[in-house]
Amino acid sequence: MSSSLLQEKGIIPDVVDAFEASSSLSVEYPAGGVQDGNELTPDNTKEAPKIVLPDKDSLYTLAFIDPDAPSNADPKFRSWRHWLVCNIKDGDIASGDVSTPYIGPGPPAGSGFHRYCFVLYKQKAPIRPEPFNNEREGRRSFSIKSFA
Repeated sequence: MSSSLLQEKGIIPDVVDAFEASSSLSVEYPAGGVQDGNELTPDNTKEAPKIVLPDKDSLYTLAFIDPDAPSNADPKFRSWRHWLVCNIKDGDIASGDVSTPYIGPGPPAGSGFHRYCFVLYKQKAPIRPEPFNNEREGRRSFSIKSFA
């Protein structure tokens, strides 16, 4: 996704600060791939997607978050942490340390459109984050900007 589109959709600055992308990420659900702002339903995203990383020679952290929790009009729980995997190596998501297990989107009824975001960070070295509270309340108000 281009930087201008990220700004237009408010991902910059709601989720991440301005940056220059150095690679791309492929995210595929059985119902279809995630692409620049396409819409997928909660039924289509129940299970964790297939992730293809840009290269096999680096370490990565992958986050899947909802900056519009509980609603786009009132994002008081920005950002809800749906998935967080650190120290992904060899291009294999299963090799990573799961800090937060995957939970698919489940926006409240009547909450409108949500901008679910996959964010990939290239790591310089392995990290050991503090354990997260992965219960429902513990997943809210997560800042990927602060974490990274």
